Amino acid sequence: MALYTLGCKVNQFESACLMERFQAQGWEAVPFKEQADLYIINSCAVTAEAQRQSAQMVRQAVRNHPDSVVMAAGCAGQLFPEAFEKIPGLDYVIGTFNKLQIPDLTATLQKPGRARTILLPKADRPVEAHFPLPVEKTRAFLRIQDGCNAGCSYCLVPKARGRSRSLPVDEVVSGVSFLCCQGVKELVLSGIHLGQYGGDLCPAADLVSLLEILLETHPRLHFRLSSLEPQEVSPALLQLFKKFPNLCPHLHIPLQSGDDSILQKMNRTYSTDFYRRLIQTIHQEIPFAAIGADLIVGFPGEGETQFQETIRLLSEIPLSYLHIFPFSPRPGTPAAGFPDPVPDKVKKERLQLIRAIDRQKREAFIRRCLGRDFSALCLQPAKKKGWTHALTENYLTVSIPDRLKKNERVRVCLKSLDADGLKGEYVP
Repeated sequence: MALYTLGCKVNQFESACLMERFQAQGWEAVPFKEQADLYIINSCAVTAEAQRQSAQMVRQAVRNHPDSVVMAAGCAGQLFPEAFEKIPGLDYVIGTFNKLQIPDLTATLQKPGRARTILLPKADRPVEAHFPLPVEKTRAFLRIQDGCNAGCSYCLVPKARGRSRSLPVDEVVSGVSFLCCQGVKELVLSGIHLGQYGGDLCPAADLVSLLEILLETHPRLHFRLSSLEPQEVSPALLQLFKKFPNLCPHLHIPLQSGDDSILQKMNRTYSTDFYRRLIQTIHQEIPFAAIGADLIVGFPGEGETQFQETIRLLSEIPLSYLHIFPFSPRPGTPAAGFPDPVPDKVKKERLQLIRAIDRQKREAFIRRCLGRDFSALCLQPAKKKGWTHALTENYLTVSIPDRLKKNERVRVCLKSLDADGLKGEYVP
């Protein structure tokens, strides 16, 4: 079988779960371009482009392997099954809520002649405990939360994944212990809305309390957090970064717009002033932390004045990198019907400007880190003979001129940045 994944870290986690379940049933995993009996596209619908790419991969699998069974699974299949059913040669459309049951269907898999849709309705099902090992046994993802209770005007995720649900604390602790025993050296705690962790449990829990348990119990295992909303980065959380060296100094905090009027239209519940002060506080408290942000360009009503407000805010705050998305109206969201759409030509021009800012911020952050030592996890040998790629605690990929053991955690001094990337030296 072959599996292609689009979208978020939770999708990556669920693909790892699928792969592990298939292999437990005796299936062999092969690269997506190779011949296989079954092709699964784990789809994404967060943007129109992600949905287009999902459909494109389905068509590619059908075209290249007409005798194989092809499945479209995940969020795009859940939300837009009719669009996938129209793709000639597609055999199955599987939704979000029964995605992980796909291996149980394989005993009866056949080519039905036309797309067969198997969707479970949206429901507040508990988060299932799965602890898949990464193929390389270095960094692993662990989904501890799913769904979202927020109502951002542009987002379909709550419709695709339901309300926020959390994995119970004892199951998280058990999963982390299992992965640690299997040799995992870095664990990324993931969720659709990670900061909502624990609010639905009885008794209620919270992310900071859970983190403190995990960090104290596993001092040699490094933990990294996926995205957190601005309001969820509390003083108590920042104290954990200062208290525990095994909490990677890396925060990804969506901004979406640098203009307050646009944030209100997006139904984002913070102001640009709040965001500015938060980023400045993090920078002061944890000076060499990587701080990333999401940004939507071309939201309806974003005139030149609003766009310049975003430029101004970005110039004032020490972000390390940006994830940039052009606005795409998603059917069924309030923003899809908002007036004053931004012309595509203007949107593309603004994307280029923001991408230039992103490049500047990435380089500035790296250069600020030069000459300093960081903990890093060796990932794999580099193409250049005798070198190793590693990921620093603050999310920088560095090449080291030593053949170091994969999955070994080392100290690295960052030395230089050139056209070939960031270089560092192993610190014995």
